[in-house]
Amino acid sequence: MLYDCGAVPFVRTNVPQTLMWGETYNHVFGRTSNPYNRRLTAGGSSGGEGALVAMKGSPLGVGTDIGGSLRIPSAFCGLYTLRPSYERLPYYGATNALEGQESISSVLGPMTNSITGLKIFVKAIIDSQPWKRDPLVVRKEWSEKEYQLAFHGGGSPLCFAIMWDNGVVKPHPPLRRAMVMTKGALEAAGHRVIDWEPHRHLEIYKNSETIFVADGGEDYRTECERSGEPLIKSMISEDDGHEPIVEKPFVNHLVGESYHRSAYQLWELHKEKRQLRKSHLDYWEATVHRTGTGRPVDGIISPAVAYPAVPHGLNTDSFYTTLCNAMDYTTSVFPVTSVDTELDHPHDPHEFYNYEDEAVYKLYDSGLFQGCPVGLQLIGRTQEEEAVIRMTEIIDTALKENKRINTETDTK
Repeated sequence: MLYDCGAVPFVRTNVPQTLMWGETYNHVFGRTSNPYNRRLTAGGSSGGEGALVAMKGSPLGVGTDIGGSLRIPSAFCGLYTLRPSYERLPYYGATNALEGQESISSVLGPMTNSITGLKIFVKAIIDSQPWKRDPLVVRKEWSEKEYQLAFHGGGSPLCFAIMWDNGVVKPHPPLRRAMVMTKGALEAAGHRVIDWEPHRHLEIYKNSETIFVADGGEDYRTECERSGEPLIKSMISEDDGHEPIVEKPFVNHLVGESYHRSAYQLWELHKEKRQLRKSHLDYWEATVHRTGTGRPVDGIISPAVAYPAVPHGLNTDSFYTTLCNAMDYTTSVFPVTSVDTELDHPHDPHEFYNYEDEAVYKLYDSGLFQGCPVGLQLIGRTQEEEAVIRMTEIIDTALKENKRINTETDTK
């Protein structure tokens, strides 16, 4: 389909073993480093693609996302991406982990260093009528009406909500500054911005992660045993010499010991997920009373990850991204700024939500992260690819205009 659209695929990029890591490391090709600082991770699982596109080795790439695998490397590498809803873009024939697991589906999406790449890619694929090649794809043509934000007041003004933190892991200072910058830019452009209090965030995360391990790890073991490849249990290799930030990731504490769940137990998880989706939908709809537009919040802005790129093997955070996979919200990532040691001073210690939140707080080192990209995510509704792309363009324009005005003011 990419060939038919005129694309010239010329390279394959690195991924982690099993694809289910927020890092990129495997036994065959080794580790992918962040193009801004080789001591730091490029993220994962689409970290190889993120590094290549960030270095201008390709104008656009394709990655996958089941828990943040498009958005984490895009945030770490200063890129734009779109995590579409289930079955909006084709996936048939793509190599996948957890094949047959359709409770929370993996999706394909673009990664690009240009905001225009999102629309170009998504529209080209949808215009190719992918439902004729993939039986799961929704038969929904590209809608210029939705792109022009017909269901969002035509785009003027929009009301965004900012989730300053998710109640699980508090973001590092550069992420906070990026959200403040984005709020100021949007308000200067005439849009409204309100606060978003996280709704049942930890319950949603626990449900998702329990679904992912419902087979007790059998999929990973089976795939690795076919070639005799050793199963990687940590993204920290002996050569890196890092101490893990926590002895036991908080997700393991939430989910408990992995075991093979019965069909009935999995159905119960599915039922719980449906209830959580309905609860989150109702919570979103109720914001109509706070927006001042007569509509619920048009989109939610939040960190994609609690921190900029971190040292290899230390990325444990998918607490912000997994929400969107579980709720099936169309979501983009856009770059905002970069880490600045003069601006991003450590926050005073707060009352930590859990032991991993404390470990993440202690991980912050503005000197090590200096110059690294800082990106945020925009969360839209299910099957709102056109609208999310357009709203991301509006945010990007507002940020660039605000930067231009501030630069002119500083030079006077």
